[in-house]
Amino acid sequence: MTRGLHAAAMGMRVQVHKQEVYANNLANAATPGFLRSEMTIGQREFGNALAAAVSEPVAASTSVDLTPGPVHETGSPFDLAIEGGGLFTLQTERGLRFTRDGRFRLTPDGRLLSSSGHPVMGRSGPIVLPGDEFLVSERGRVFSEGQYVDDLFIARFEPDEGLRREADGLLVGSVGPRMVGEPGIRQGYIEDANVSVVREMAQMMTGFRAYEASAAALRQTDSTIGTLIESALS
Repeated sequence: MTRGLHAAAMGMRVQVHKQEVYANNLANAATPGFLRSEMTIGQREFGNALAAAVSEPVAASTSVDLTPGPVHETGSPFDLAIEGGGLFTLQTERGLRFTRDGRFRLTPDGRLLSSSGHPVMGRSGPIVLPGDEFLVSERGRVFSEGQYVDDLFIARFEPDEGLRREADGLLVGSVGPRMVGEPGIRQGYIEDANVSVVREMAQMMTGFRAYEASAAALRQTDSTIGTLIESALS
């Protein structure tokens, strides 16, 4: 019976975590290039010869949904979107980090920076332009003032390669990235978040109902234990 109490409490805890994930997705629904998070729930079974098995929910993992979001035209040559899978690679003080946010800018000394101020990486290193002109082909080849500069380093990760989000919103993988050969770059476009507000709200409502069910089970189990204790003491 105490296992049932524990399972109900764990169910409530898992649903609270899920609500936090959905709330963060909703908060970033208007953030360019944001990739929503999703949470996978596992089950742990308990049981013995004297009692029926109790299923306890366990928060298995939180992963990044790599499904591309919709794109819209901005007309700015420093706005880039990736048509297929892949992530822009940035150089940070913590090492390489990744994003779908293609809002870039040029410094006076020709360095190409992300919206967060990090250098944008090419195949050969941080991209530095010889002039103000910035042209990018669909294959990710960068040109400036009629010169070939470098290829954008568009990184690819598989869904099971442990891509996770850090506090500043940038992504980091558990393995080294592979470079996408044909990334499908669209210059003058920005990718919107891959968040459906309707979907996230529906999942929050489903999670709230699951939380209420676990809370009801917790109250019922607690009441049953209390009744048994009173019976034993009377």
